Amino acid sequence: MLSETVEQPEARVLRQLAEAVLFEGLAEREPAREVSGRIAWRLGSRRFRAAGTLGPFGRPHLDSGSVEMAGEEGAWVPADLAPLVEALPAAPEHRTRLRAELRQTIELCRWNAQNLSPPERRALPFAALDAALWEGHPYHPSFKARTGFTPEDHRRYGPEAASPFRLEWLAVRRDTIALALPGPEDAFWRAELGGEGDVLASRLAAAGHSLDTHTLLPVHPWQMRRLAAEALRPWLAEGRAVALGTAGPRYVASQSLRTLHNLDDPSAASVKLALAVVSTSSLRILDPHFVLTGPALSDWLAGLVAADPALHRRVTVLREYAAALADRDGPLAGQLAAIWRESPRLVPGEAAVPFNALAVCEADGSPFIAPWLERYGRDAWLDRLVTVAVLPVWHLLAGHGVALEAHGQNMILVHRDGWPDRVILRDFHESAEYAPDFVTSPERVPDFGAIDPAHSGPADDRFHAMRSAATLAELVTDSLFVFNLSEITGLLGRRHGLDEAGFWRRLGLRLRHHAAEHGLEERFARLAVEAPRLRVEGLLSRKLGLGEAGGSLLAPNALFPSPDALSGACMIEIDGRTIPAEAMEAAIRRVADTAVLRGGSGERVAARFRDTAQGLAFILAARRSGASLLPIHPALPDEGARRLAQRAGCHRLFLDSLEGETLDGAAPPAPGEGELLQMSSGTTGEPKCIARPWSAVEREVESYVGAFTEPDGMTPVIACPITHSYGLICGLFVGLRRGRVPVIVDTTNPKYLLRRLREIERPVLYTAPAMLHTLARLMPEGETLHAAMVSGTLLPAPWFSAIRGRVTHLFQQYGCSEAGCIAINPDLRRADAIGRPLPHHRVRAGTGPEAPAEIVVEGEGGAIHTADLGYLAPDGMLIFVARKDDTINVSGLNVYPGEVEDVVMAMPGITDAVAFARPDPFAGERVTLLFSADGPVPPRALQDWCRRWLAGHQVPVEAVQVGAIPREANGKISRRAVAAQYRDGALEAVA
Repeated sequence: MLSETVEQPEARVLRQLAEAVLFEGLAEREPAREVSGRIAWRLGSRRFRAAGTLGPFGRPHLDSGSVEMAGEEGAWVPADLAPLVEALPAAPEHRTRLRAELRQTIELCRWNAQNLSPPERRALPFAALDAALWEGHPYHPSFKARTGFTPEDHRRYGPEAASPFRLEWLAVRRDTIALALPGPEDAFWRAELGGEGDVLASRLAAAGHSLDTHTLLPVHPWQMRRLAAEALRPWLAEGRAVALGTAGPRYVASQSLRTLHNLDDPSAASVKLALAVVSTSSLRILDPHFVLTGPALSDWLAGLVAADPALHRRVTVLREYAAALADRDGPLAGQLAAIWRESPRLVPGEAAVPFNALAVCEADGSPFIAPWLERYGRDAWLDRLVTVAVLPVWHLLAGHGVALEAHGQNMILVHRDGWPDRVILRDFHESAEYAPDFVTSPERVPDFGAIDPAHSGPADDRFHAMRSAATLAELVTDSLFVFNLSEITGLLGRRHGLDEAGFWRRLGLRLRHHAAEHGLEERFARLAVEAPRLRVEGLLSRKLGLGEAGGSLLAPNALFPSPDALSGACMIEIDGRTIPAEAMEAAIRRVADTAVLRGGSGERVAARFRDTAQGLAFILAARRSGASLLPIHPALPDEGARRLAQRAGCHRLFLDSLEGETLDGAAPPAPGEGELLQMSSGTTGEPKCIARPWSAVEREVESYVGAFTEPDGMTPVIACPITHSYGLICGLFVGLRRGRVPVIVDTTNPKYLLRRLREIERPVLYTAPAMLHTLARLMPEGETLHAAMVSGTLLPAPWFSAIRGRVTHLFQQYGCSEAGCIAINPDLRRADAIGRPLPHHRVRAGTGPEAPAEIVVEGEGGAIHTADLGYLAPDGMLIFVARKDDTINVSGLNVYPGEVEDVVMAMPGITDAVAFARPDPFAGERVTLLFSADGPVPPRALQDWCRRWLAGHQVPVEAVQVGAIPREANGKISRRAVAAQYRDGALEAVA
């Protein structure tokens, strides 16, 4: 955020209003009119534009002074605040109120600039620094509005001027006030007031009352003046309240205005008092249902921290140890209340700064934290900040089931000469939540209903108790990430070159790793923080009275971004046709709406689209909405697709149309996270449907991109089906995650593919080994391919030699349907060196070439046995020895013998069948069939039958009819034995 001395008040208010309008979706974006570095939008009949970018969570960051609007003749002119407010989609009274608050904000900023000199803040003690953060809210457009304050009130009671003042005191009759104190009342007042307590008692006696019938209550001087003139007058007249005048130490306002720091004794408590002032979005009284519960809540949180070794060295809780509330259920409810809170306690060598100070700049324009970054290095300092301040708040949520509204004012960083050391958390009474079925040790949760009856009853999301863990998580993701830490990373991105997107992806991995380290994987999943979009409070929408519950929005998840989160220049090319990001985005939305894709419902859908762009949009829509999807190869006929979908337990099937058909026989939907469905290769048993949660796919992509950096800057060319994991996840999803424009080549013509590769700068080709071998043979002498990935069948020695000599950067990856990509070799020099395991996997294999063993992957659901033999070399490279499966690989496409046999044996007259592989010089392998029947079956009739149900690469190219299929003693067929017996000569009769 820019310093006020750099950005003029009018420009900043206009910028933040435009940013909030865009972020909260109150305007219609105009992507067709957007050019590099410029965002365009429409509000009603008015058009606006501004220079800027989209940051983490989709938050716009506009350049100051760049907001323009289209004039009457279409020319762009500098925008005014009034037309932007007038065009907002809100009721007139809301626009009028907002306009007034924006005007107040500008006026106060001007007053500050004219009457005050910005201090050198880096050397200030904590309380003085807290008051000197004049910038205000970095997002809210009315960041300085204080409706009800006059300029004189700002001078006397605002934090900017830091004028000291004493509190006013009331004596309130005991039947109209409730106290929550840490001990005897007289001891409390002696500790807080010292001898001044006797002075107040004397004043009360002079008025004809005593502390036997009345108790003391501090009141902010501004609030006392306002109430004494109106609402408090009847109480004063009848003696229910007695005005005792000022007393006690001097206080100064903090940046939150209603919390006051003790100026005479900085180690003494702060006091939070009700103020009937509208600041940013809220009336700053004290909600009566949260005042008296504050001490019990603080004690509970402090106990959680003290008992957890992961927290007590890093976290300090500033307890709200006492509270007073008058007229809880009457007309003065919330207007007369006080909460006492501990002040930070530091030891020699420590200093403390409010967290939002980390994102501001000083008067000279330099970031507040610039000396620290220079001293320790940007990345080291930021990593330490996450460790000591971010992860503890996250651990409270994931480990204990307690969420804190951890925005910039509520967190304090304790540092040693700028090096982050620990975090202090404060302000809990309205800002701490738990879910009864998610909190650990529920028996330790205070009985809030006994303190205030409003808290009794089941959780309803109104007070401290939330109905679900996911709702709980929204408080943390909104406050800590979207509106707090992102301000710091934004500053580091603008001024210190931080890759923000990369930082947030890495932070997402740290949160997940933290869960694994502490055994919190199941709790982590319940928080639903890996969803493609996160719910965020719409602060401007709330002020304008838009939406339910004050307005909220769904922001793209920067922690776990979807692979289809297209933005900026990202687009996709299919067979030479470029699909712009906005067109793909529109297609994704259309699919999600028309096909009614529902995340979390447990419904399984299958889709086969012959048009690649439509199929891709369907896949991306399912991923975004969290729907479970089985993508089906486009060559599969309708009946074959229907049969495959039923085998996978799908409930609906889409065949080249968004009007799906209902399938019979599927089990009832089991609600849960959406999954990518694919048929296994059979290496772990008979082919079956593998269901991988989308979050597991995302973890694979993150691990793949993080560990395999060699293709950074290369353009992925995907010449294999995107209905299979290799092309979809490793080619398309990974390419999008790297910020590249994936090129999908939807043809098997090697000459066309070679021509396209020549046209692309630094391509990395994802294709089948057979196609790669063909390209190597077609390329003229001296021509090389920039980069290629090998996957699937191990390359035969002659193939490997030919390919290695024609590819500059040759990569190899190894995986299985259940685990996804397992290992990657970034520099393939020998065909059997299939890669080093990705960091999200734990892989077991043999110890050397003389002692190979089955390759086993410790996955999220347990051990996955690949049925492949291999060993781990001393340098961590996984070496492949032999395949144990009988899968037939036709030009990189897996054909499962059981699928072919089932179709053949469904043909009338066929009694038995076995499918197996036969080597082919062009395709690598071809499907061959041995079958028995009641009578002669012409090969043409058999192939015609198969084409009705199978894709072309699945149809047997050769078939032999025999009297009986040879079986082993246990009744099973040995495909290897059959293939060996009939490979030479026996097939010629029907070839």
